[in-house]
Amino acid sequence: MAARPTDAEVEAAARVLDKAGRHHHWWSKTIKPYDEFAKTDPIAKSEFEGIVERMLMAASQAKRNTETP
Repeated sequence: MAARPTDAEVEAAARVLDKAGRHHHWWSKTIKPYDEFAKTDPIAKSEFEGIVERMLMAASQAKRNTETP
């Protein structure tokens, strides 16, 4: 089972993903930045953070699978 990230870890990773996505033009410029929509749209915040949390958990699980005992 993958370790569940803390809320602070999820929020920090969400900011990194948002910044990278904006830099690489992965989404429309009309989409509000993470920190802005996080304050005004709790559903969008929850959905975005859910994706980020699953990514962090998958990374944690992959790391555990490659570590030698």
